[in-house]
Amino acid sequence: MNLWPFKRKATILREVTPKNNSTFDIDGWHIPLSAEQLLKTELRQKYLGVLWQQVSMTKKMFTTLYQKPIERYAEIVQLLPASESHHHSHLGGMLDHGLEVVSFAAKLRQNYVLPQNAAPEEQSRQRDAWTAIVIYSALVHDIGKVIVDIEIQLQDGSRWLAWHGIPKLPYKFKYIKSRDYNLHPTLGGFLASQLIPNDVFDWLSQYPEAFTAFMYTIAGHYDKAGILSEIIQKADQHSVTLALGGDIKKLVQQPTKSFSKQLILALRYLLEHKIKLNTPKGPADGWYTEDGLWLMSKTTADNIRAYLLGQGISVPSDNLKLFDELQSLGIIDPTPKNTAIWHCRIKANSGWTPPNTFTLLKIKPEVIWEHIDDRPSYFAGTVYIKEKKSPVIEAENEKENKIAIGKPEVTTPAEQAFTTAKISSASESSQVPQESHSSDLNSFVLDLFSSEQTINNDMPSEDGSSKESPPFPANSITTKNKLEKETDSNKISRSKMLPTESNAENFIQWLKSGIQTDKFAINKPTAKLHIIDEQLFMVTPSIFQLFLQEAGMLYDQESVTALQYDFQALRFHKKRPLPDKQDSVNFWKCSVIGPRKSSYLIGYLIPDIRSFFGDKVLLNNQRLILLDS
Repeated sequence: MNLWPFKRKATILREVTPKNNSTFDIDGWHIPLSAEQLLKTELRQKYLGVLWQQVSMTKKMFTTLYQKPIERYAEIVQLLPASESHHHSHLGGMLDHGLEVVSFAAKLRQNYVLPQNAAPEEQSRQRDAWTAIVIYSALVHDIGKVIVDIEIQLQDGSRWLAWHGIPKLPYKFKYIKSRDYNLHPTLGGFLASQLIPNDVFDWLSQYPEAFTAFMYTIAGHYDKAGILSEIIQKADQHSVTLALGGDIKKLVQQPTKSFSKQLILALRYLLEHKIKLNTPKGPADGWYTEDGLWLMSKTTADNIRAYLLGQGISVPSDNLKLFDELQSLGIIDPTPKNTAIWHCRIKANSGWTPPNTFTLLKIKPEVIWEHIDDRPSYFAGTVYIKEKKSPVIEAENEKENKIAIGKPEVTTPAEQAFTTAKISSASESSQVPQESHSSDLNSFVLDLFSSEQTINNDMPSEDGSSKESPPFPANSITTKNKLEKETDSNKISRSKMLPTESNAENFIQWLKSGIQTDKFAINKPTAKLHIIDEQLFMVTPSIFQLFLQEAGMLYDQESVTALQYDFQALRFHKKRPLPDKQDSVNFWKCSVIGPRKSSYLIGYLIPDIRSFFGDKVLLNNQRLILLDS
């Protein structure tokens, strides 16, 4: 029985040996590789060399304790990625991440004298045992993903599971949609027995404190594992930070996900978690028919932008530019006039027929759902294509759209947050159209940071005297005169959209919630949040613009500036004293260090980092240097 809708060739299946170091057989099946083949890359050999330098033992002992378990680990994880769309999501990412965490953990272990509070002679006696549990814990910390997150099919249609050992036939894999992340450590502990010899378990059991900490760690009980869990979490976080942009050299060794891929992942996430589809008796965000998937243009664009900005990915602020991008990448179908927007009427079989014309995007279904079985039922009704109307009528329809769709749900900004951990419909084994990039990756990564001039021009103005450039080119007299000319109705309408005094507190809650749910990228090149000198650095004005945008409010210069003044009044931030002056300013400047050029970031510095991150182990961004002047 064939478990999945993968194509199969009518050929005689056989155990194969890769030729010319190719990782693919016919039709894109991945060829199983031996541990020797998997570990012979320059990067992986470097990690093994680091591990060898951190342990003091004979070559035979090293082979028994570490080399063999690592080889078994390599045979199990093969070319699987460490995540679907986060860190180490490239082919072989699981093996790279595992070896990287092992090497970091082995180095970190040298900073601790274990077991703590024991006599020196006892610490010396248990040294090798504690080193071993650090390395083993690091090795298995993510291995449960190969069972919980991924389904693997062999070329004969049978399913392969990690405890089967090295696959006997070429394989393909796909990510499971509704996976239980809590099972990662549970199955990791189970698979530890597949990697570590029984004799080693017997040896470790002679040291109850070390053995107990090891069992708690591989079972995911970090709260009971003590110092061992701290070492593993630090090593894991360091590896993730580097993979997400902390080390440019590492980025060069693996593919960069194109903007088209990011847009597709965003759309898939929205369809699964945000967009109301095919509502039979009322408003919806989209309709799936035999002709294609129709989505409300503005709602879709705003949600895509919020999702990508939340991950630190640059996206056009103008909807028309975003539509052009979607059209040029072939994600949406153009109209007969080669435009992105379709003007349509909706008629449901239930009798619900809104009187107005909607502006819709027509999405290719195969972009969202790779397999036909994953697609929903067709909309019980009809989507009629209408001729484009005059601008006046279109403006009226835009107003009607808002009425027909109904009031937006009243949610807190935190509830509107997108979390990358739940993207679960993209298969890493299938190829998504990629853009061609010929530019130097080093320059690309550095260009993700704004130049000093750009950042200074985008900064909102701060109170008090400052040597920094004015954040926004504002003329208070002109602004005042302009506001005085507004009609009363305009004032009332605009006041509903401008930040209120409570928005600063809402911003803090939104920020805390986003940090606790891992919504925000931290220490990435495009991130709005960084850890510097064990303090939280918030890049301004972009973090405030993101909050206002997700909250559905205006995020223009005036709104952002007002929100920042309200934030400053809460006194969460630390002011920067001016040299040789009895004064201080609100903003801090960070130097972004790169091999070719330097740039600057401007933002607020929050010293009370625990109120946002709790007891999480944090690493400083080594690419940023806080400037005192």
